[in-house]
Amino acid sequence: MRTKDPDPATRRRILDAAQCLMLSKGFVATSVDEICSQASVTKGTFFHYFESKEELGKAALDRFASGQEQRFLEALSGIEDPLERVYRWIDCGIRAARDPSTQGCLVGTFAQEISDTHPALRRSCEQVFLKFVEAAGRDLALAKERYAPQARFDAESVAGLFLAVVQGSMLIRKATGDRNQMEQNLLHLKSYLKELFGK
Repeated sequence: MRTKDPDPATRRRILDAAQCLMLSKGFVATSVDEICSQASVTKGTFFHYFESKEELGKAALDRFASGQEQRFLEALSGIEDPLERVYRWIDCGIRAARDPSTQGCLVGTFAQEISDTHPALRRSCEQVFLKFVEAAGRDLALAKERYAPQARFDAESVAGLFLAVVQGSMLIRKATGDRNQMEQNLLHLKSYLKELFGK
């Protein structure tokens, strides 16, 4: 029976290599050989940790999503006001857009590329997106209750707009090479929310 994690450092190197290559080239174009070369492991070592490239993709996706979630939680820590939390969500996205080390979103990359060919990975992407919309929607609903109880917008729908702005902006950045597009779009979203909430 395969031991999943007998050497965390080696497994981490494989995941690091996979994430870097898949963000740059996509899932399909990234080969196991390339991952092994970048991680400085043999193919036998690779298959000691992962049964297939798809299993590795799932692990990389889960780790990426967990890391993003942790960054949001840290940024929101100690903030009780739900509207301030919503704005902090957006500010996190703006900081990521400004960070030259940000390569993109592995979840969005996978969703665009392999949703029709790898149903298990598509479902994983779907769950990550739904979790984001649920969490942002919860803060938006609380902010609506406090600051704009008579407003007619749907909080979960606005959370979906937030997700669409982020993912769409990253897609446009890939096509144009313009790193400023995401920041500008998020600033537009923040202005829109300030109009909705009057604050």
